[in-house]
Amino acid sequence: LDLAAVERTAATVRELVNAGLVQGAHDVSRGGVGLALAEMAVRSGVGFTAARIADHVALFSESAGRAVLCIDPEQLTVVLDVLEANGVPAERIGLAGGDRMKVKDLVDVSLADAADAFASRLPDALGSGTTQG
Repeated sequence: LDLAAVERTAATVRELVNAGLVQGAHDVSRGGVGLALAEMAVRSGVGFTAARIADHVALFSESAGRAVLCIDPEQLTVVLDVLEANGVPAERIGLAGGDRMKVKDLVDVSLADAADAFASRLPDALGSGTTQG
């Protein structure tokens, strides 16, 4: 684990957020990029299409020091320049929009179904009186 790279990534994401250049951000930890994208979609009510994720390993890899950022397309060049200047690697993986959560031929789930599952699984398992979200 390269702690200096993790700190550089965190500091750069903070810089971008403080500059108002990020519309959404999520750390990549448990569940990898797949869970980060799903949580962002369910919380925001905005689906996504990601095409630049190679396979299930890349989708669910839990390697440290990564983040998913949602950037206005008009700000993309500025954000990529800041990341490069700070030595933080970046990869464009897709677009936000729509009512589905789609990653190539790996995942294709209705945003409504995902939101329902997120809100109801724990209460259903434990009985009434519990809520999520």
